[in-house]
Amino acid sequence: MNFGIGDIVSFLNEKGGGVVTKVINKKMVEVTIDDGFVFPYAVSELVMIEAAFREPEPIPEKEQEKIDVSKLFSQKINHFDKHKISKPHAKNNGMLEMEINLHIEELLDNYSGMSNAEIINVQLRHFQKALDKAITGCYRKLNVIHGVGNGRLKQEVRAILDNENMRYYDGSYAKYGYGATEVVIG
Repeated sequence: MNFGIGDIVSFLNEKGGGVVTKVINKKMVEVTIDDGFVFPYAVSELVMIEAAFREPEPIPEKEQEKIDVSKLFSQKINHFDKHKISKPHAKNNGMLEMEINLHIEELLDNYSGMSNAEIINVQLRHFQKALDKAITGCYRKLNVIHGVGNGRLKQEVRAILDNENMRYYDGSYAKYGYGATEVVIG
C-alpha cells in the first residue's frame, strides 16, 4: 500500500496511530504521533485509517504537431462518403447500480491487530463514501454487502440509512444470501 503525507494511520502491532509526515522510501515512512514525537515505521507495520486528499499529478502536455490542412480536407471529403451507422442505445441507462463489499478483507490488505471497533469504523467510513458517491453520481440503487456475521455491521449501516431517511430492503437472496442490503437512491 502506498502512503502519503497527511495519511492517518494505525499501528499494526501496537496501540495507537498518527499522521504520516514524511515518505522516506517505498517501504519506510515517518509518523508523528499525538504527543508530537516522530518515529520511522515500515509500511508493512501500518494500517491506513484515512487517506489524505492529494491533487492528481498533472499530465505532461505533448508538443503540438504541425497539421497539414490539405490532409484534413481529404479526410473530410472521405468522411462524407461513408454510410452513417447509428450506435445502439445504452442498455438500462436509467438503472445505474453500484455495489460495495464491506468485508474487511476486501477493504484492507492487513487488518490484524485492529480491534473490532476499529474494523467497523473503517467499514462504516467506506460505506459512507460509497453512499455519498451513489447519491451525487445519480445512481438508482446501492447494493451493500455487509455479510451475515453477528449483524452488528448491518445494524450500523441501517442506522445510518434511517438517519438519512433513505429507503432500503434486504438484498437479493439469490445473489447475496442474507448478507446484503439494497438501498434505493432518490
